[in-house]
Amino acid sequence: MADITWLASYPKSGNTWLRVLLANHKRDGDAPADINALDDGPIASARVWFDEWAGVKSSALSDAVIESCRPEVYRCLARESKNPLYMKVHDAWGRTNRGDPLFPPEITAGVVYIVRNPLDLAMSCAHHWGCSPGRAVENLCDSDFALGRSLGGLSDQLRQRLGSWSDHLRSWVDLSGLPVHLVRYEDLHRDPEAVFGAIVRFCGLPDDAGRVRKAVAFSDFSELRRQEQTNGFREHSSSAPGRFFRSGRTGSWRGELPPELFRRILADHGETMRRFGYGEEEPDHGS
Repeated sequence: MADITWLASYPKSGNTWLRVLLANHKRDGDAPADINALDDGPIASARVWFDEWAGVKSSALSDAVIESCRPEVYRCLARESKNPLYMKVHDAWGRTNRGDPLFPPEITAGVVYIVRNPLDLAMSCAHHWGCSPGRAVENLCDSDFALGRSLGGLSDQLRQRLGSWSDHLRSWVDLSGLPVHLVRYEDLHRDPEAVFGAIVRFCGLPDDAGRVRKAVAFSDFSELRRQEQTNGFREHSSSAPGRFFRSGRTGSWRGELPPELFRRILADHGETMRRFGYGEEEPDHGS
C-alpha cells in the first residue's frame, strides 16, 4: 500500500508545471521527461480511473453517487500501488453527502497546494476555458462553481466542485486538517531551485541539490513549449485556442485585465489575497 500526496490547486496555477518538475526529479534521466507521459497518471477526477476502479460506468450514476464513491476509489488506488503517488487535483477539499472526506486522510501523505495571484489567474483561465475574461472572473467569484459538467456530451472528467478562488484555497489550507505545504506560484517562478527543493523535502524525495537543479532545467517553460509545439499536449482543452504552456509569466494581468474586473476580484478576494501576500496590487489602467 502507498500513500498519496495531493498536488492541489485552482486551475492554471502551476499544477502541471509541478508535475513536470516532480517527474524530472524522480526519473533523474539524461533528457527531459515527456509532458505526454507524466508519472502517476491523469488528474484525480479522471472518469477513466473511476470507471476502472469502481467497477461501474460513471455515466450510469448521478454526480452525488459518483462523489460518494470517490474516496473508496482512492483507497483502492493506494492499496494497489507499490510506490507513493503524486496526484493532481483541482477539486476543493470537502466531504461527500455521507460526510466522508473526499480525500481520505488515512491514505494521505500530505498536500502540496499551489496558489497563484487571481489577477493573473483570470486571464490564464479565460484562455484555458475558451471564454471571456469577464466569464472567467465570474467563475473565480462563484461559490457554486464546478468543472466537469457535461453539456452536449459526456466530459472526460467527473464533476469537480471548486467554489470561488478564496473558497478553494481555504478549503485545503484551513479546513482539510491535512498536512499542507503551501507554494506561491510567483515564488516558484522567481526562485525555482529553492522553492522546488523545499517541495522535494516535504515529499520525502531525495534531497540532492544537483538533482533538483537538473529537474528545474529540464522543466523550463521553453522546453515545455518546445515539446508542446512538436508533439502537442494531450491535457490541453480542445475549446481553448493557442497553447497550454504560454509565457508562465507573473504580473501579466497588468495591461490585460480590464479595470472593472480588477475591482471585482479585489472586492471578492481582497482579504484572502492580502493574507497570502497579494495585497499590494494597484491598477495601472486609470480608473
